[in-house]
Amino acid sequence: MQYKEVLFERTVLMRMDYKKVQFSGYKSFRRNDKNILDAIGKVNVIIGKNNSGKSSLLDIIEFLYDSSRYADYASYIHTCHVSIPISREMVKDCFRFYRSIGSYTENSYWDKVQGNCVTLDYIAGGGYKQQSKVISDDEIPIVSGIAASVEQEFHNQLSTLAFRRLSAERNIVPETVHAIYLSNTGEGATNLIREYLNNSNLDEKLIEKKLLGELNKIMAPEAIFSEIRVQEIKDKEGMFWEVYLQEEGQERVALSKSGSGLKTIILVLLNLIIMPKLNEYENRKIVYGFEELENNLHPALQRRLFDYLYNYAILKDTRIFITTHSHVAINAFFGRDDTRIYHVIKENGRAEIKKIDTFIDKVEILDDLDVKASDILQSNGIVWVEGPSDRIYIKRWLEVFTENAFIEGRDYQFLYYGGKTLANYSLEENPQLINILTTNHNAAIIMDSDKRNRQSKLNDTKKRVIEEFDKLGMFCWVTKGKEIENYISCAALSKALEKTLKKQCGQYQLFPDYIKIYCKSFSNQKVAFSKKVSPYIDGDNAEILDIKKQITALYNEMRKWNK
Repeated sequence: MQYKEVLFERTVLMRMDYKKVQFSGYKSFRRNDKNILDAIGKVNVIIGKNNSGKSSLLDIIEFLYDSSRYADYASYIHTCHVSIPISREMVKDCFRFYRSIGSYTENSYWDKVQGNCVTLDYIAGGGYKQQSKVISDDEIPIVSGIAASVEQEFHNQLSTLAFRRLSAERNIVPETVHAIYLSNTGEGATNLIREYLNNSNLDEKLIEKKLLGELNKIMAPEAIFSEIRVQEIKDKEGMFWEVYLQEEGQERVALSKSGSGLKTIILVLLNLIIMPKLNEYENRKIVYGFEELENNLHPALQRRLFDYLYNYAILKDTRIFITTHSHVAINAFFGRDDTRIYHVIKENGRAEIKKIDTFIDKVEILDDLDVKASDILQSNGIVWVEGPSDRIYIKRWLEVFTENAFIEGRDYQFLYYGGKTLANYSLEENPQLINILTTNHNAAIIMDSDKRNRQSKLNDTKKRVIEEFDKLGMFCWVTKGKEIENYISCAALSKALEKTLKKQCGQYQLFPDYIKIYCKSFSNQKVAFSKKVSPYIDGDNAEILDIKKQITALYNEMRKWNK
């Protein structure tokens, strides 16, 4: 008893988190299947077709994170196991009461168990109990003290967690005065806003400034609201309160008569900004579950809302779960730090979960959602270059000379046209040539001039391509020197090759001739050479020919693609 009392005092300060969740026997998730959520992130996207089991999975998550809903779900779940990492503090607590465990001291035991977990097993009608589990290759069992620490911490943590859910079926409508609450369908939203605007005991700035400001961050440039207020209205059924929004220079519009997309964003913000301020959530961390936020939101607005939720989760160090059947969510979240994507598939009435880790996994989701390649733009723009070494240099220059805010594979992508094959590409409708714009309507191209001196002329293919890009107002960069390597600084080459190069490669000088004294294999290993040199490229490149000007112009073009 004394041991657990000590633990209770400490665990308030500890951070308990799920490393893995395994469950079975809930709705379309069959009893005999192992359904696993592994390495839960700050943002967790649950994607799948309608009626695939996404909402059922969110039920399980609500069951795990909100002890107040335990009784609502417990009797319907067949099995549920949660794995919780063993912390250094748990080991310390244990060794306060046991100077040694077998032949292990505190430090040697920690060396053995770190990175391992204690699994807690849900017992129908009895809550969670620690499950006997082997935690190392040497089959060292978890000592009772460690297990007790984890179990105690689990229950203590549950009491500090709450779960807020926003259902796919939601709305904001005029309401009468009633107690402050906000349901998962949006009921109570109007009254909640009214209370904060009109009750002197509450902070009206949370609505007038904070909520309105965050709403504009997401909605701009489509709409920028200058005012939010609540007014009393009368209809045949009586007196009600209605939320009104106003844009600059326009009349106020009743929220109930606005689009459902706007209502969705306001409901999300009420959950994120206002609900944590209510007394019932004081000293509790809220975990959020949002269902099908994409409904009636165009793709650009979806992306902004998804970006907002990601930044919120990271800033507030909380968990957000999003169910969706929108392919926009894949590109919005895939590859981001502390984000997980789970694909829910249902076949013959049986649901299963798959964690998405690879590009092929992404393709499988698109196939499952019946998304055709023609339905999506994939990356937001294409930078056409001659070969892979060009890509490596340009990526590095983007890092050095710009904010480097764009992600390759999502915001832009490189494609190679391969030297002489450029003659087979065009921006115009020509049955004899490949149209660049069918790959992506946002395109930029970078070409070596191949000029040997100032008087040299560009070949006919490059002249044609320049004319086509200029005609459409698209970015085209022809190197001011002979080729891309002529932009590399002497200083970067000296550092990479660990040899002193006394002068810069000339504007029209053949780079292979220039570098062969120091790197005889250059001509045969251009890609390997670029990988070796690029990390040493820094701001000393800025004054070499027109490099900074062109990279800045390319970056500004990418900004247009990613508005």
